[in-house]
Amino acid sequence: MSSTTEMVLPSSVVPATWNPDTAALMEFAGLTWTEGQNRRFAPSGIMAAFIQACQRTGLDPTAKQIYAAQMGGKWTVLVGVDGMRLVAQRTGQYDGQDPIEWQATEDGPWSTVPPKAPHAARIRIYRKGISRPLEQTVTMAEFGGKGGNWTTRPGHMLGIRAETHGFRRLFPMELSGLYTAEDIDAGTYDSSEVFVVEPTEDWGALLKEADTKEAVKEIAERAKAANEFTDAVQTQAYTRYGMLNAETSPAEADAPTDEPAPHEEAAPEATPAPEAESEPATPTDADYEAQAAAEAEAGR
Repeated sequence: MSSTTEMVLPSSVVPATWNPDTAALMEFAGLTWTEGQNRRFAPSGIMAAFIQACQRTGLDPTAKQIYAAQMGGKWTVLVGVDGMRLVAQRTGQYDGQDPIEWQATEDGPWSTVPPKAPHAARIRIYRKGISRPLEQTVTMAEFGGKGGNWTTRPGHMLGIRAETHGFRRLFPMELSGLYTAEDIDAGTYDSSEVFVVEPTEDWGALLKEADTKEAVKEIAERAKAANEFTDAVQTQAYTRYGMLNAETSPAEADAPTDEPAPHEEAAPEATPAPEAESEPATPTDADYEAQAAAEAEAGR
């Protein structure tokens, strides 16, 4: 494992505990980003999966050997083909590979020069102690994708699919469950193995079923704690709170409350959170009341 990864990988999925180096790495890996004036974070589940994958493989996020991304509306931990080559090499069992070959037609000859419209690609990868190479063949019909590089560089993309598929078969202990963007883009990965993290709870459904304003605030707090308080969830919380507020009597709706507004715990003094990484605050009573008043005014 690289010393860089050891130094800056977080030991916690709580952003407030990260030091500046860790925060920079997590941003580079796609797990935190800025929208306007707000710092956004990936769900805590995907952060945990990412950290675990880095530790298991020793891949370096700063070299883009491993990273996280949203694909098809889901968060996924991805590796590059260079990362797979490195993992195989570090086993001490990798014994090289033959050049990738392509076939233009089903019955046509194989060539190391990719055709403009490949039918298939194949590769032979060697592992020490095994007398024969692992030969992996993939066809465009079964493993090809659409759009982007699949349109402009189909031979290159199909060659990567052959290589990564072969590496996973030859080094299953080290590479099982690790997929590339090409795998996801082509839709040919095993979704039971890939690091895909769904929201921990169906926040929209919970907010829809909330029957009190207090329940709405409690659900919002839980979403915040799970790093899943997205713009969509926040909008749903505002809307549901406004509907419940409109159902109460005018006197009750306008009555002041002694309940303190939710607040976040301060970060430990020893590891203060970088100023730019402040999360969007959970809406307070005043926020909900203002939203409800705005909606009522707009409906007049």
